[in-house]
Amino acid sequence: MKSIEHIRVEHGEDAGKQFTIPPEGARVGRSSKNDIVLVDPLLSRHHCRIFFKDDGLWVADLGSANETLLNNKPIVEAPIYSGNHIHIGDSVLCVVNDGRITIPSTPSDHPVNLGLSGNATPQKPSKQFGIGTLLTALCIVIAVAATAYMLKVLNRPAPTPAPIAISVVEVDMTLAVHYEKIEASNGNIFYYRLTITPEGILSIDIDDLENNRTVRESKQVQPDLLEGLAETLSQSGFLDLKETYPGVNPNALEQSTISITIGKDTHQVRVTNCIEPDIFTMVRDKLEDFGHVELGFWAIQFSTEKLITMANDTYLLGKKLYAERLIALGNLAAAIKSFKEAAWYLETVEEKPPFYGDILVSQRQCEEDLIQRYEEQNFQAERAIRLREWETAAEELRTLLELIPNREDSRHAEARNKLIEVDAQLESLK
Repeated sequence: MKSIEHIRVEHGEDAGKQFTIPPEGARVGRSSKNDIVLVDPLLSRHHCRIFFKDDGLWVADLGSANETLLNNKPIVEAPIYSGNHIHIGDSVLCVVNDGRITIPSTPSDHPVNLGLSGNATPQKPSKQFGIGTLLTALCIVIAVAATAYMLKVLNRPAPTPAPIAISVVEVDMTLAVHYEKIEASNGNIFYYRLTITPEGILSIDIDDLENNRTVRESKQVQPDLLEGLAETLSQSGFLDLKETYPGVNPNALEQSTISITIGKDTHQVRVTNCIEPDIFTMVRDKLEDFGHVELGFWAIQFSTEKLITMANDTYLLGKKLYAERLIALGNLAAAIKSFKEAAWYLETVEEKPPFYGDILVSQRQCEEDLIQRYEEQNFQAERAIRLREWETAAEELRTLLELIPNREDSRHAEARNKLIEVDAQLESLK
């Protein structure tokens, strides 16, 4: 049997590729451990998941850095339909087949010919009627009477059927979470704990001895948000992880423990002084982001050392992207984003690290370079439009969109609107 192609890549390095979503669903991202691996530096390692739910395909964001957009709108989880477009990183996925079955209308039954409307040629009656003729006539009369009775019975209104009771089995999605993280060294102990009770109470406790920080926050979370989180966690693969991932570091302790209960299913995983499994990292990030959004803070959930490390890694990524700005058009905008993110990590750090000043200088230099390249590229696009060189104009505008990939940037929106008009001109010439 020929496999059904559900998803087609319309834009990006993998444009033209088509994928079939298996019954268990498929994760999408740039990590080789995904079911669908795309060559796109703007993707997260595990960006989103496409899976079957209810009567068709759905898509869920896996806590990605650049979000998952469905028809240009950010989503956490949503159903997808044929013709929809999923924007992830610099790639655009088109839903070719949403997995929903369309039931064709039942053709009307052919009318039953009872032989009553035929225009049979009357035969000339014989002058004498024998016994055989009388028997034939009697059979005809009986047949006509039986047919009339049958029609009367068939035309009676059908009795109204009794309603069928349908029992709906509700799946217990009651969620309970206990997540704690300990980072201990010779000079400091950082402790972070997030809990969600079955009653929907979210609590976060933080103790940072070196920086004298203590946080105690809690709130009641709306049931629909908890149900969505439970659905995401149940499909993450967390329940299939091993219970322990041990490692050794004599000079420090980095330990994370997550216990998740969904309905009657409970699973706990502990990672100590070793590299976390990708699924564990995804679930941990999801829980921390959930706590940040609901309680209104983010960076305080990390120690100062962790924030500086994250800022340095992101800063170095920005430097690399800037050095490769001529290799890919989107690298300059991606470098700006990295520098902004690095500065954001250090926002709550009181004593800034030595590289903080270079972050600000590099960001400003990138922004100036992007403005200059945008103005030059936009001039080329405007020139082609005025000369009515529509194919050249379309190419220049597509370059502009790659140069400024952020769909919320007014320059991106302006270039996209112009491209729509230019494409209409090209279509009229065909």
